[in-house]
Amino acid sequence: MTGYDRRFGLDLASGFIALIVFSFVINILLLIQPIYLLQIYDRVLSSASVETLAFISVIAVAALVLLGAVDAIRSMICGRIAARLEAGTGARALIGAMRGPRASLGDVQPLRDLATVRGFISGRALLAYFDLPFVPFFIGILYFIHPHLFWLTLGGATVLALLAWANQHAMQRPVGEAGEQAMAAMLAAQSFARGAESIAAMGMVGNVVGAWGGQEARSLDAQDRLNRINAIYAGVSRTLRIGLQIAILGYGGYLVLAGEMTAGMIFASSLISGRGLQPIDQVIAGWKPAVDARKAWGRLSVLLALLGTKPAATDLPDPVGRLSLENVVVFPPNAPNADPLLKRISAEIPAGDCVVVVGPSGAGKSTLMRAIVGGLEIRSGAIRVDGADIRNWDRENLGRHVGYLAQDVELLPGTIAQNIARFDPDAHDEAIIDAARKAEVHDLIQRLPKGYDTIIGPAGQQLSGGQRQRVGLARAFYGSPKLLVLDEPNANLDTEGEMALDKALASAREAKVTVLLVTQRRPIAERADKIMILRDGAVQDFGPRQEVFARQVQKAKAAQEAARAASNDRAEASPASFPVVTGRFPAVVTGGRNPEAADS
Repeated sequence: MTGYDRRFGLDLASGFIALIVFSFVINILLLIQPIYLLQIYDRVLSSASVETLAFISVIAVAALVLLGAVDAIRSMICGRIAARLEAGTGARALIGAMRGPRASLGDVQPLRDLATVRGFISGRALLAYFDLPFVPFFIGILYFIHPHLFWLTLGGATVLALLAWANQHAMQRPVGEAGEQAMAAMLAAQSFARGAESIAAMGMVGNVVGAWGGQEARSLDAQDRLNRINAIYAGVSRTLRIGLQIAILGYGGYLVLAGEMTAGMIFASSLISGRGLQPIDQVIAGWKPAVDARKAWGRLSVLLALLGTKPAATDLPDPVGRLSLENVVVFPPNAPNADPLLKRISAEIPAGDCVVVVGPSGAGKSTLMRAIVGGLEIRSGAIRVDGADIRNWDRENLGRHVGYLAQDVELLPGTIAQNIARFDPDAHDEAIIDAARKAEVHDLIQRLPKGYDTIIGPAGQQLSGGQRQRVGLARAFYGSPKLLVLDEPNANLDTEGEMALDKALASAREAKVTVLLVTQRRPIAERADKIMILRDGAVQDFGPRQEVFARQVQKAKAAQEAARAASNDRAEASPASFPVVTGRFPAVVTGGRNPEAADS
């Protein structure tokens, strides 16, 4: 446990201790009402003394003012504890969401869990649990008024406690089902919202709404069952509590007639028993929020424990960019029994080299890029930067020396400058502009409404796919990285954008930056020092560019000759039989074409 965690734990503990103290004071002050009634009936009415009435009324008003103030302070303490909890765990909850298995879906379940716990703590539901320990205190007072009233109230409290247990048992399964269905409906809605353009373009809106409606209907049905169970138990509990108070009034009247109690004791006993049973009633009525908060805190605690188990990494020297892949094996996230996505990938890439990775769809190109930057967990093998396993690097320290452009470029809500600077609060304007110039995007940014201060995101300027890609490339160049990992950086670029990318790569080469780049475009591949061909998650070929091209041409020729010898009726070979990657390189043969012809 770090020093910060200890301070955070002490802060929360001191807050809960304060709640206990204030709850004690509040429950003592709640005796004002029954004592006041007892004095009115047994002292004021019998003596007909106005002075006594005024005196005890002043005391009662002062006590009520104090009660209101203490109760307000207790509620504020709850709010402060909730805020302190979010301040202490919010950052790690966000990190957990970004590293979670559903991060690609935009799911932020850890933050929703934190909001659920915060809402429960800051609300009134939590206070019922701090009042529960005082239930025996109020019931015990009744013994001194009359033992029969004590046993009657104790019996009622026992029945309410059994109701609380039955409520918890009955809601256990529906709570889990409701949570799962609600999460499934939310994830479906998020996925549909991200694909809104395609959905509208292909006339799928009605079908998508129907699919989501089915998910939502199941979620609502589960929530309705849960609410119905809680409502039934809460109704029975409230009826029992009020009925018990009425029974105390009736039996108290009998005791008065029998000369065993005074009239004032009847009302005092009813109020005291009501106060003694009220926390149990409140717990039953608020059981659903309590269960939701408990489950949310359970998930959040597991996540925070996982994030806190890894010790701080030793600060390593700034890397020069040498990259080693040693029998790297990667499986799909959350599917350990599935086929591996990458199968024993090995390669040595000296600092300053440019490596182009090619292969058909599903070959594992993007998976390899994500594994290199730490976005996917490696099952076995190692990825090393300057000889050190990336798992032994501090992620923040290494990340400052890595430029990454994903296949689907995601810019974050904020200004263009903030996005390029990776939201570094200490970023200098010169560094931001330098990164933009390296990416050849400075002039494009200047044409935007507010230049570098243009706000992008849901509430700001909407950029085209090519513009996002070029701004993302500038972000990759920010901070003079030693390793650039670019996944299809020219996928959405026009001719001007491709020329800018070509210049940016030339600039990186001059700066001795190690570049790994996924592409199928000939002009960019011609700048590579090495070519890596992937197929089915394995390396089919790797080496200097000209040597790989030559080997692929030879393999293509051999495949065509074998196909012609096997069947004189066929003029061309089946593409599936070629041992090369379909694409846009001269080494790639497509049906009926000369394997030596350049296809650019």
